[in-house]
Amino acid sequence: MDYREVEERLSSDIFLVSEKSLKTHSKGKVLILDTSVIVKWFFKDEERNKGKADIILNKYMDNEIVLIIPELSVFELANVLKNKIKKYRVEQKDIIDRLYKMGIIFYIDKEILKNAVNIAIDINESVYDCIFLATAEYFNGIFVTDDNRLLSSYKNYKKKKIQIFNLKNYPC
Repeated sequence: MDYREVEERLSSDIFLVSEKSLKTHSKGKVLILDTSVIVKWFFKDEERNKGKADIILNKYMDNEIVLIIPELSVFELANVLKNKIKKYRVEQKDIIDRLYKMGIIFYIDKEILKNAVNIAIDINESVYDCIFLATAEYFNGIFVTDDNRLLSSYKNYKKKKIQIFNLKNYPC
């Protein structure tokens, strides 16, 4: 789906914008996406597995799934954007506006952060990466990532509570 098509649909569809509305909505699965997945929506030329990322975006646009993203992802995406602008001279500074316009829930609270620290200690990964795992645990969601190292670390975690998929293997 071209982003112009996404923007056309955004002007007419209703999207979730808060945790409160999430609890009263009847959408299907709850997915927590790693920034590595979101980047593929905006930088298609250089990204692998972009087709699967687009399928997830289309399911969200068709109100088949709920997307919840830790607020940290916005900062990571902004950093990717900065690097792409410097390296490739791309002029897509409106990506942050476009992402927010999609109505995805960006969420963090102290319980998620505390759990992220515990997971990070247990699996020896960064707290930054583990915030995504802790968010998925908090919302009992499915975590989708393109970060194979994080995927392997969590799959070996004895206290794992969620489903986690590599984007390439996610059964859309």
